[in-house]
Amino acid sequence: MTALLGHSLDLYLASIQQAPTCVSVEGSLVFEAEGRLQVHAAMLPDGRVELFAGAGYVRAELLQAVVEADEDRDFDEDEPRHVQDIMARWTGEGAHWAVDVHRQTGLLTLSMILAAIPGDPGEWAGVMDAFKRTGESWTVRLHPEPPDPLPHAGVGLAEIGWGAFLRC
Repeated sequence: MTALLGHSLDLYLASIQQAPTCVSVEGSLVFEAEGRLQVHAAMLPDGRVELFAGAGYVRAELLQAVVEADEDRDFDEDEPRHVQDIMARWTGEGAHWAVDVHRQTGLLTLSMILAAIPGDPGEWAGVMDAFKRTGESWTVRLHPEPPDPLPHAGVGLAEIGWGAFLRC
C-alpha cells in the first residue's frame, strides 16, 4: 500500500514540477509543500491515508497551560501518546483533521486523514491545496523555534527528532 501511495504522490509532484517523495527514517513518505511545511504521508492499517506536518511551536505560556491541564485529566494508558496529545479534531473538505501538541517541545502537528489514496494528480491538487491552506492558518500563529524555557526541564532538541511526532 505504501508503494501505491508513493507512486500516486510522485505522479502529483511531477505534475507540478516538484521533487518526488523520499522515505523518512520512520517509514513515512516525505515531500516539500509551499511555505514552511515539510509534509509526511503514511498509509494507516485500515487503508486510510494520513498527511501530517509540524506546523510550528506554541508559546511557552500555552505549553505550560496544556501541561498543567494534563495533570488534571486522566489519560487512557492504552492510547498511544499522540492520541493523548490531540488538542482539537474536526472534519472538513472531505477529511478528518487533528492538531496535537508534543508536551515536551511544544511542536504542533497538523494531521489530515483521507478515506483513500486520491486517484489522480487533480484530486491530489485539491487535497494539497486544503492541507496547505489549513497549515498556513496555523503557521502564522506559531513560532518557528521551540519555546524557551520548556516546561519539562532536561528535555532538549538533541533528544527528539521528527519521530517524536510521527505516528507511522
